[in-house]
Amino acid sequence: MMGTRGPLVVLVSGGGPVSLTFSLNLAMMMGERVKIIIYEARWFVDERGNVRWQDKQQKKTRRNQVVILQDHVIQQFPENIQKGLFKTIDERVWPTSRNISIREVEDRLFELLEPFTASGQVELICEQLDEQSKHLVEGNFDVLVGADGSNSFVRRYCNIQMISEGIEYACGVGYDVPEDISPSDQTLHQALNCILSASQTRYMVSSSLSCQGYLYIRLGKNEYEALRQCLQKVQNRDEPLDLPNRTKWPQSPILSIIREGLKFFNINEKFISRIAPIEINVRHASVVIRELRSEINLKEPKKILAFLVGDAAMNVHFWPGRGMNSGMKAAMALARNIQRSYIANILPHRQENHSSLPFLDFLDYESFMARLRAREQQGRSLRVLASPIDLTLKGVPINPYPNYSYEEHREQLKKKLIDTREEFQGLPDWPHKTRSVTDTELEDVFNRIDWHTVTKLALANAWPTREMNGVEVLVEDMFPINQQSCLSLPKSAHKKPLTCQPTIASRRRFRILWIDGDTINESTQELIATIRASPEFVDLSSMLAQGSVQSYSSSVNILNKLDVFPTTISALNWIRENRKTIDEPDIRVKVIIRWPLHENKELVDVIRNIRTQVSRVPILVYTNEYEDTQMAFEFPSVIITNTTSDLYEFVGINQETQWDDDCSMSQEEQTPVKVVEVTHSKPGKNGRPKVCLVGIDIFTGNRYEDIRLAADKIQVPHIIKQDYLVADITNDNSVTLFNEETYEFHNEIKLNKDSNIAGPLLDKFKEDIGQIKITVLKALGEEQIIAFKVIE
Repeated sequence: MMGTRGPLVVLVSGGGPVSLTFSLNLAMMMGERVKIIIYEARWFVDERGNVRWQDKQQKKTRRNQVVILQDHVIQQFPENIQKGLFKTIDERVWPTSRNISIREVEDRLFELLEPFTASGQVELICEQLDEQSKHLVEGNFDVLVGADGSNSFVRRYCNIQMISEGIEYACGVGYDVPEDISPSDQTLHQALNCILSASQTRYMVSSSLSCQGYLYIRLGKNEYEALRQCLQKVQNRDEPLDLPNRTKWPQSPILSIIREGLKFFNINEKFISRIAPIEINVRHASVVIRELRSEINLKEPKKILAFLVGDAAMNVHFWPGRGMNSGMKAAMALARNIQRSYIANILPHRQENHSSLPFLDFLDYESFMARLRAREQQGRSLRVLASPIDLTLKGVPINPYPNYSYEEHREQLKKKLIDTREEFQGLPDWPHKTRSVTDTELEDVFNRIDWHTVTKLALANAWPTREMNGVEVLVEDMFPINQQSCLSLPKSAHKKPLTCQPTIASRRRFRILWIDGDTINESTQELIATIRASPEFVDLSSMLAQGSVQSYSSSVNILNKLDVFPTTISALNWIRENRKTIDEPDIRVKVIIRWPLHENKELVDVIRNIRTQVSRVPILVYTNEYEDTQMAFEFPSVIITNTTSDLYEFVGINQETQWDDDCSMSQEEQTPVKVVEVTHSKPGKNGRPKVCLVGIDIFTGNRYEDIRLAADKIQVPHIIKQDYLVADITNDNSVTLFNEETYEFHNEIKLNKDSNIAGPLLDKFKEDIGQIKITVLKALGEEQIIAFKVIE
């Protein structure tokens, strides 16, 4: 006789707001009929056995960005969650919504989840879910949920492709204004922040209580690259940002854009805590449901449903403020769909251990996500992408001084501000009815920003709010539920004894096996060389000789390694001979197959042969022949692709573009050098290996020598060459540059009169026989003219 079926086991990857929303809703609806296990690497177990978010004490940065939660989303939460979410901060800034920081959302939802963790209904695991995590290896779960962000592991595990609709660039400037400050340093009222943000498409402020938040700036591609270069010199320093320091942050076009934005919203530079370049890729998953075949017990096959929610399923443009709203809607819809399917299929057959949730029961969830995608991506995000900021920049006059059109642009911007004010203050649900914005406050804007910014903001389109308006996609429409049926939060539960030691997950080492065939073509050789030369697979001598552009620790050359094999058999023999290495607890094996292999075998047979030796090992098939590889989709954790970005992501090469201001590095003065010689010296008294580096300064030609521990962290310079037109050369040899692509003047560069190029360049400029194009070399905040030519 079969035993009674236990609770439905739901495995969740990610512990952010979307994951917590899903888990809370499902736990409150299903009670003890569900067991939820959440993996999140940003948590840790403290000395008292409590699971907490890693913060500054653990040298991590919490997410302080302020989001706008819409009322129609909040109202779909159970009442207990609504009250708990806003018990500390309940601020209305825009109509029909509330402003709240991501950190606050995470803390409040995590707090609401505590009774369920205390009762054992929800289990928290302080590590990142991967292919060799305990629960995936053992297969003791029924549902897999990917709530793990835009770089979703679950999405890769299920081999779900992403479809991009467009890319834009931006900058986030974080600030935190103390309470006790002088009146001159006070930030603007939220009513004025709304009007200034909505009247143009260059700058936007999203803040909580006007004191803490982010200034967002839309950037053109060239401005985005300029910002990354500007941040290079101070990136990773363990010191205050100190933006007012003109020695550390000298004036430049990109910094002028940031400083003008701060002036526009009257935010003092001294309160800036972070500057981050942001790449916005509006994209969505091809599907949000995948049925996986469990490989644990072939005699009793088991089907597992995997789902994507939040950014794992869809990335929207953050400017309209709907990212978290969309994720929370998806989380609630999925939770309700799971409960509905459970009641219809499993509850009546609890004696059958093999019963599972049917795939067809979740077509409504796929349909809901398609509607949500149409509403948020097509209806909002793509409206933003359709009006790129680059077009505005090209319309700005290139004259560096105010011209006859300034007054016209001033009046144009003033009219936009007044029109936006009148529209907002006339709304029946405008939350600032008792705080009118005066003409004087609008006029003060022009006293804070320069004429060039006035022109840009006048030419920038106002937000297409009417085009973005429309009927919202509601969870209730497709998944109605009686809120009274939701269970209340457990009130009295004793915390279970701690079963694991207080710790943070240790770092893992990757061993990549690349199977390519007897003959490796040139392009594949380049890919392999690029991976081996990356910071994560670095060979110190080749890494520095190539002048790579990343910050890395040379100790990672003993962490990650890539081996190439000509045949499947040779790779399997290596696995058998190195079983001891593979079985080490911190080793993670991955396999790359360059298909076809010309071994007279089907791809599925190759995968099965490999997994007989290393069960559930992640496999990436790198190929252009998709038709011959379709059968491989039935296996979990198999990726089929022909793009190098997927390949790099699979092997663990960091491709993130955002900068974190809490990383640490040496405080010594940095000099950009080309390493020309690397020798290994004998270990010191402590037995730690050392290397001797010899480098040449790329600007001065000076020779440098340095001896470092092999595990030391080294900043490798990001080097850029860029062409400009010469606008002017002053008597003190300061060269004013003009960027043809951005139509902006660049900061002046002092010409070194002792350089070989100074004399000929000055002579050609005095001859005035045509435009002069120069090439500028940039690294670590330094710039030098290295070449020029005359365009007659």
